[in-house]
Amino acid sequence: MVTPKKRTTPLTKDELFATALAIADAEGLDALSMRRLAAEVGVEAASLYHHLPNKDALLNGILVRMRSEMRIPDPLPEDWRELLLAIFAEYQRVLSAHPNLTPLAGRRVETDPDSGLVFLTQLGFSDNDAVELWQSMIALVTGFSVFGSSYAESDVSDLPTDLALRMSDWRDETCVRSLRMLIDAYDVARTG
Repeated sequence: MVTPKKRTTPLTKDELFATALAIADAEGLDALSMRRLAAEVGVEAASLYHHLPNKDALLNGILVRMRSEMRIPDPLPEDWRELLLAIFAEYQRVLSAHPNLTPLAGRRVETDPDSGLVFLTQLGFSDNDAVELWQSMIALVTGFSVFGSSYAESDVSDLPTDLALRMSDWRDETCVRSLRMLIDAYDVARTG
């Protein structure tokens, strides 16, 4: 049993989410429990429920905290393709900084802005194409975040040295280029 630290200040949600994110970053989502979090912030586990109704609320909170690290251009790009590219490239950067949160990458939370899917259908994409494009962009940035992290292992020992070195280097600019090609391909299909 983990003994909580002695607490001398009031507990805040911000502190809970910051501590929970630090645990998830250091040890993974499996290490994050209400009991573990309570011990880290110096309270009994039951007192966490005054701030959070359940673990899902905790996961949503750390996801919101992680996403708050995104730096979207201001002013926003006027071209919808550049806007999507900026958002997803930045999401890839933030996910790469928190690779243990990639299982939550596609999760929507209450505070999320209107869905990008609705935005795409308003641009004239069919429901099917909007979903395919959105899923593909999420999968692409999640994949780059996972494979570019120190947690991913790839066996490139059978490749020539130059290819093995390059294959081990997951570059942000490659992700951006791939996102651009994906967006452009779906745009051509939509307007073609």
